[in-house]
Amino acid sequence: MIIKFGSRGDAVIIIQKQLINLGFKGKDGKALKPDGDFGVSTEYAVLQFQKSVGILADGKVGDKTRASLAGQSVSKFLKDSDYIAAAKRLKVSELAIRVFGATEGRGVGFLKNGKAKILFERHRMNFYLVQLKGKVFANAQMKQYPNLVNTATGGYKGNEAEYVRLSLAKNICAEAALMSCSWGQFQIMGENWKELGYPSVFDFVEQMQTSESLQLEAFIRFIEWKTGTFNGKKVALIDALRAENWEAVFTLYNGSNYKKLGYQAKFQKEWDHLEPIYGEKKAA
Repeated sequence: MIIKFGSRGDAVIIIQKQLINLGFKGKDGKALKPDGDFGVSTEYAVLQFQKSVGILADGKVGDKTRASLAGQSVSKFLKDSDYIAAAKRLKVSELAIRVFGATEGRGVGFLKNGKAKILFERHRMNFYLVQLKGKVFANAQMKQYPNLVNTATGGYKGNEAEYVRLSLAKNICAEAALMSCSWGQFQIMGENWKELGYPSVFDFVEQMQTSESLQLEAFIRFIEWKTGTFNGKKVALIDALRAENWEAVFTLYNGSNYKKLGYQAKFQKEWDHLEPIYGEKKAA
């Protein structure tokens, strides 16, 4: 659960007391009041805390900030400096890459068991089995294991249970299985390993299991590599992002049905939240 500006209740009081105990104050320099109201002062204190420990500074209290407040290790978490470096590398505004990343990031890159978040795609498993082992073999596996190999999407179990599906699929063909998963905070497909410059899909997966910073690296490489067609013309995602041509960005990243999927609304919500913090004036 994410606790943010406008939230109220006992969970907010707990956060406020943690911030008070750690010495963080409101925007006016005054001590926070544990009143259960997540207002401007509490948001400011959260931002200052996030910056002090180096995690992503967005003023929201999710699993990462909650763990940090409890004194747990932040070594695997995405760092605020990662987005600053990404903006410089991509030559885009810091706000643009932060919002794009926040919209795509889905919160956390790791499950509670410490493994990278994944989603296994059985239709891609079928595709790669055909490529690597032949159609006869793929069809036989689909008949025996339809939830692992299929021409249709679906069969998702979610969170840790996706690793059960992955483990079973690896018994059929490890390379195909790893390419058939989306990995980490930004859910980059393993099938992109070569285009993104990794030596193998196994190396890509190892990187995704290491830290959210390396998961962001894969996201950045994807932005640098991805091209597509928009309004009848070939367009590079990086060029569209630099121009803040959001319609082109959304189309290239999510397909032409992005509006039906509610992507634009999610992006705008993140922009409205982060724009006051990072000082940009343009919106999608």
